[in-house]
Amino acid sequence: MSRVSENSSRRIIDYSLNRNKRRMEDLQYKGASLKSMVKPSDNPVGNVENLTLKSRLVDNEQFTKNSEYAKTFLSTTEQVVESLTEIVGKAKEIAIAQSSDFYSPEARSNIANEIIHLREQALALGNKRIGQKHLFSGFKSLTPPFDTKGNYFGDDGHIHVEVSKDFFVPINLTGREIFFGAKNEIELESGQDPLSVKSEKTPQLIQNRDPASNENSTNPNTLNQDDGFSNQISIFSQLEVLASALQNDDSKLIQSTLDNFDVIQNRLVTLRTRIGSISNSIMTSQNTMEKENIDIAERKSSLEDADITKLFSDIVRQQDILTSSYKATQGMLQQSLLKFLR
Repeated sequence: MSRVSENSSRRIIDYSLNRNKRRMEDLQYKGASLKSMVKPSDNPVGNVENLTLKSRLVDNEQFTKNSEYAKTFLSTTEQVVESLTEIVGKAKEIAIAQSSDFYSPEARSNIANEIIHLREQALALGNKRIGQKHLFSGFKSLTPPFDTKGNYFGDDGHIHVEVSKDFFVPINLTGREIFFGAKNEIELESGQDPLSVKSEKTPQLIQNRDPASNENSTNPNTLNQDDGFSNQISIFSQLEVLASALQNDDSKLIQSTLDNFDVIQNRLVTLRTRIGSISNSIMTSQNTMEKENIDIAERKSSLEDADITKLFSDIVRQQDILTSSYKATQGMLQQSLLKFLR
């Protein structure tokens, strides 16, 4: 018959009490946090899934910020395009009214000042900024896109922002797209995108002519009129032509600007349609993310939130177990040395 030593009994008692106290402590921590998982070992598989869901929530939060940033850019761009449409429409109305011989040269000269003012408004809109970034400079967002002569100093870069997982949208239009267009746009069939028309030679530079010299000085940051943009229909140039025609009392030249103003208006309408399409895709992406966040929140709740009724029932039961353990071992732990020697 084997003999159970006192040290062995005490170790068994200590192990049993510590195990029950650890269980009680774990239940009390879950009761305080109302979480079913307080450490990875509670549910290893569920913990991995929970971390994945948290990562998706963080990603969606950043995507939402990106979407709001993109909407700010696009909304401001749309406002500029709308203002340009009004400017071009007003210039066209003036051209229609002044194309007849009813007005005197003095009246036309006075109205030319209004066209010059409209050009200044268009130039200010072309250099529109959000914070320190210019809207229409492409990637050169810290560089003003237009100088006082209407020369373009930006590039053709489109800034793309990720508004949902692997879904990137352009948030800007370049000054070239908005303010310039080819003359062959007049010959486009109805419904064709005028921005899809390209010259045979891709424009890279514009040569600025020095009024005091007969030589051309090349500026690498502007459009090259000899490289295909000699046929461009610029908002600035058309307003200048109209102002000059009014000052010179040239009714035929005034009349000739009407077709070009129609082309410019069609281009601006097409650009507004493009902006609206991108904005709608961003809104759709945001709505999808909102629904996904709700589904993720529900799944996270099922993984990590504790069942309150079951949890507090387990706490009461474990409290009874711990109390019974103390009572069962009380006699052994309080034995005196004399009783042990008997």
